Amino acid sequence: MAEPTVDPEEQIRRAIDVGVAPPFARLIGGIPGPLSIRQGDLLRELAARVTQGVIVEIGSYRGKSTVALAHGAREGHDVPVYAVDPHESFNGPFGGVFGPVNRRQFYETMLSTGHWENVRLVNLPSTVVAAGWDRPIGLLWIDGDHHYEAVRADVESWERHLLPGAPMVLDDTDRGGPQQVVAELVDSGRWRLGEKRRKVQVLHRVG
Repeated sequence: MAEPTVDPEEQIRRAIDVGVAPPFARLIGGIPGPLSIRQGDLLRELAARVTQGVIVEIGSYRGKSTVALAHGAREGHDVPVYAVDPHESFNGPFGGVFGPVNRRQFYETMLSTGHWENVRLVNLPSTVVAAGWDRPIGLLWIDGDHHYEAVRADVESWERHLLPGAPMVLDDTDRGGPQQVVAELVDSGRWRLGEKRRKVQVLHRVG
């Protein structure tokens, strides 16, 4: 079930009330996208903890979660953020319509927030990029194609690049492909559940 629509200023006030720093709440609250301010704050916290490797985001849309990750990286150890999204025409399983116009909006978000300095946009499909990837990953955020097969392919393509102890985070895990993949990963015994903020689920590798 989708989160209820909340007036942006009201959402910012609520986020500040529960401890999100006002500058970050206003920064994220002003960027279009379904990620809530508190979910963005979780990504910021996780990114700030990354001390080695890079941060990889699968599915960037207009750059809201990208900014959260880059903001956290800047607060922490300034590791690079790689945003992987082809930005080609695509209809998502939950009704979302995506396309090249989102690439322009992504660029505008990076410029308006100043986070273009630490973000590298990779305009190719996730599995194509993963096949030739050679950088260790300290945080993996998966929010691409939500069809089951695509979510599974993203996990299988990228998890081998994760550093020991590095978390993997998935969006929209309350439904569809992401929900099914998370259940399978936990059932496999290889991954355990970590913190969850509504639809955003953190996973930690077992062992």
